[in-house]
Amino acid sequence: MTRRGDFLYSAGRDATARCWSTGASRIRCERTFDEHTDWVNDLVLLADESRLVTASSDTTLKIWNTGNQRVVHTLHEHQDYVKALAYARQTGQLASAGLDRDVLLWDLETGQKTVAGPGGQRITVQNQISLTPCSGHRDSVYCLATNPSGSLFVSGSTERVSTHAIGLLRIWDPRALDKKVGRLKGHTDNVRCVIVSDDGTKCISGSSDATIKLWDIGQQRCIQTIAAHTDSVWSMAADGGLTRVLSGGRDKLVFCTDMKAFESTLLLRAREPVLKLVLAPDELLWVSSTHSDLECWDCRAPLLKERDRSRGPRAPSLHTISAVQRRNIPFGASASSNLAAVAAADQPEAGPLPLVEQPCVVVQGLPAIVKHDFLENRRHVLTLDTAGMVSAWDVTSGKRVKDFGKVDFDQHRKALEEELVVPAWCSVDCRLGSLTVNLDFPQVFAAELYAVDAGHERLPDLEDQKVNVGFRIVRMLFKYWIAYHCQRRGGGGNGMSRDGDEEDVPPMPEEVDETLDYKLPEDTRVVVTEGAMAAPLLCKRVAEVDGTEDPQLLPEWLLHTLERGYTANDRGEPLSEAPKIGFHLMRSPTCGDMRQMQAGKLNAPQILRARKVLAYAVSKLALEIPPHMRRAGTDDVVEYLELLCNERVVPPEMNLMTIRRFYAKGADELTLHYRWKQVQPQPLPQQQQQQPPQQQAMAPPVAPRRVSNRQSPGSSPHSQASTQYRGTH
Repeated sequence: MTRRGDFLYSAGRDATARCWSTGASRIRCERTFDEHTDWVNDLVLLADESRLVTASSDTTLKIWNTGNQRVVHTLHEHQDYVKALAYARQTGQLASAGLDRDVLLWDLETGQKTVAGPGGQRITVQNQISLTPCSGHRDSVYCLATNPSGSLFVSGSTERVSTHAIGLLRIWDPRALDKKVGRLKGHTDNVRCVIVSDDGTKCISGSSDATIKLWDIGQQRCIQTIAAHTDSVWSMAADGGLTRVLSGGRDKLVFCTDMKAFESTLLLRAREPVLKLVLAPDELLWVSSTHSDLECWDCRAPLLKERDRSRGPRAPSLHTISAVQRRNIPFGASASSNLAAVAAADQPEAGPLPLVEQPCVVVQGLPAIVKHDFLENRRHVLTLDTAGMVSAWDVTSGKRVKDFGKVDFDQHRKALEEELVVPAWCSVDCRLGSLTVNLDFPQVFAAELYAVDAGHERLPDLEDQKVNVGFRIVRMLFKYWIAYHCQRRGGGGNGMSRDGDEEDVPPMPEEVDETLDYKLPEDTRVVVTEGAMAAPLLCKRVAEVDGTEDPQLLPEWLLHTLERGYTANDRGEPLSEAPKIGFHLMRSPTCGDMRQMQAGKLNAPQILRARKVLAYAVSKLALEIPPHMRRAGTDDVVEYLELLCNERVVPPEMNLMTIRRFYAKGADELTLHYRWKQVQPQPLPQQQQQQPPQQQAMAPPVAPRRVSNRQSPGSSPHSQASTQYRGTH
């Protein structure tokens, strides 16, 4: 939060950071910082308040200009999630730490890092790996803190301290980075938060062992242990002298602890576990939790009244408890918590009541997608969000196509299940609370379908047109890149090599029908990485990928595919055709009067429909419609035939992949039979229906008809939404 308290900065698991105006009567989002590609775990506002630093699980740190929301510098030094930041306002030093076990110190003015060289000499390096796990923690670092002068840094980790305990604090001197000044041992579980006093003589830490410990840094010992919480302590806020500490965590409770009297007052009970506490200059308390809302609580007057009570004659309080005596009632603790085992069921204890029942301001967040499943057509994804709403999304249009309301996700997914097989050309995850579509080579080009099956409108001209879904998606993600380089070729320009040098680019072997390209929203995010855990090489919106990007940021297969207009590998060679399926086509044993196909195995594309198989049989055998089966207005012989597999009638629009999966049950040898459709029963004339029962019994019998109860799914209306695409080398 800014020093005046008029702006609040927040970050979350949607990979964004936001700036909220809190000085006005109505709180609103003023700016959004959204170039990270994974969770934003921590952020600090620099002293001049013109720059913001964010740490993310995409392994990068980003320095932002808070005015224009642009990235000033991206630091690619960590090898794993960056979990914590610490900033010394007076000296401008910044420390970062994460799951790679390293604590790095940065000079924000130059984007450099100061490390210790041979003989303790200080060396400044730029974007080079120099720290190793042996020089720091031996396990993941989850919290980091310093004082305003930056005289020392304290980091907390999951480092093992004994056979049965983990959780260690290390003290660092930025003037001698080759040495660790000291260690603080006492917690028995992961250290999740830490605060250093302004003078650097004391620090306070919160742990997953549900305790808060006050430490003397000079003597490297624990002064006092606070046991007000009943589950993990995840966040703290305090004054510069550590005389008053606010704490919250997994038990959903927020306490204010007087570090002189060692009494803890329960301020509030949040709806969900507390992730972060920020105390504003006017002492309003901002609380963020695992829910997407931000809440502002005004505890000033009730807390002042509670303090006045403590100054008078000692009397029992409904809100304040001893901070040094562990309580047995696990408020909000999970049944699996190790603290739940401590609870004495036979000795019930009354817990404190919160001073404040409701927040004064709530900034409502958006529901996050927490569950998803790809439908069989590999285009639609069924999702469930935190509000309980079930929706269907189309990843080829980046839009939500239907809302089903608050229904059971699993039951509705089962109701939408259909017998259909489409190659998996992409994968989807909802780690960021929204849908991220991942494109990996060569799977991205695996789905070649008929245009109608790929989501295009059913038109006579597109009946036999094939579409590679991944190829069309890639073209739309980089459509402005393609336009830029096509313009350069048309003007006599050259293409671009991997080294940035100009080279001749061969002309496209054929024109690409742009009418079959999908339409994606312009603000769809495009991310290019070298692997699922690697830092992003490129992160832009579709409208921002204009062709001026460094070619080294794009994989070879993508460059060749975009430049040549066909699916290509790393060497620019066209990819082989889609896999084919071998099958035997034979006459049905029940139709002995039909012509028989010659013995032998046929091979056809795996997307070939049953109707096409029947058309092939008609052309090879020159079949004609039997006179007794001919119907007025229908002269197509295929309409009088049906295809069978394992004595089951195959729908005419079903492809060979689906037939082999659901009808042949994955058998090695696929055998299909063709036959004339069964004679359909004719309705009785009106006069005959009114005949007496004895006359009806004399009517000639009608042959029974086999009826299929399979129906094709209907279409859905469209509504505006967005998705994110991620590609890898």
